[in-house]
Amino acid sequence: MDHNESSSTVALDDPPGLPAHRVELFSDGVLGIAMTLLVLDLAVGEFETGSLSAALSHQRAAYVAFLISFVFIGVMWMNHYAAFHQMRWVNTPVLWANLGVLLGAVVLPYPTAVLAAAFRDGNRADERTAIILYGSMAFVMGLSWAVLFWTISRHPQLWSTPNSGPMWHRVTLWAVGGACAYPVSIVLGLVTTPLVSVVLFFFLVLYRSTQASRINATSKKIRQQNALADITDAGARA
Repeated sequence: MDHNESSSTVALDDPPGLPAHRVELFSDGVLGIAMTLLVLDLAVGEFETGSLSAALSHQRAAYVAFLISFVFIGVMWMNHYAAFHQMRWVNTPVLWANLGVLLGAVVLPYPTAVLAAAFRDGNRADERTAIILYGSMAFVMGLSWAVLFWTISRHPQLWSTPNSGPMWHRVTLWAVGGACAYPVSIVLGLVTTPLVSVVLFFFLVLYRSTQASRINATSKKIRQQNALADITDAGARA
C-alpha cells in the first residue's frame, strides 16, 4: 500500500465530529448552573418584626417567575437529552447551534428577575415592559432550537438512526411554531392585562414539554421501520 492509499484509509476512518455524549455532559452542566442561578432572585428582603408573612406574600411574583423559568429550563434539558440521544456525533455547525441554545438558558435568569420585580411592584407600565422582555427572550430561545434541529437535519452522518430526516424536519417546524406563539402571548398581554401573558408563558412551557416524547416516539418508529426493511432485504437476497 502506497502513501496515498494509506492516507485515504485514515481519512475514511476519521469520525465526523465529537462524540455526542461529550456535548451532552457539557450542556447538562450549563443547564444545571442556569437552573441554580434562578434561586438567587428569591429573597425575603427587609421586614419588621411580626410582618414576615406579609413580606413573604409580597414576594409571590418572584416565586411564580422562578417556577416558570425553572420548569422552562427543565423542559429544555429533557428536549436536549431526547435530541442528542438520537445522535452519535456532533460537528462544528451543531456545536455552534447548541451554544445558541445554551446562551438562552444562561441569560434566562435576567428576564426572570425583571419579570418578578415588575409584578412585585405592581406598576402596569413596568409589567408590560417585563412581559415584552421575557417573551422576546423566549421567542429567541425557541428560534435557537429551530436552528439546532435544522442544522442536525442537514448532517445525516451524525444521526444514530438512519432515515431520520423527516423527523428532524418536523421538529424544526414544531420549534418554529412554538417560538412564534410567544409574540402572540405578548400582544394578548398588552391588549388585556400582562398577567395573561404570564399564564400563557407557563402553558407554552408545558406545550414544549411534549417535544421530548415526540422525538423518542418518532425515533422508535423509524428504528422499527429500518429493522423491517433490513429483514425484507435479507429475505429478498436469500
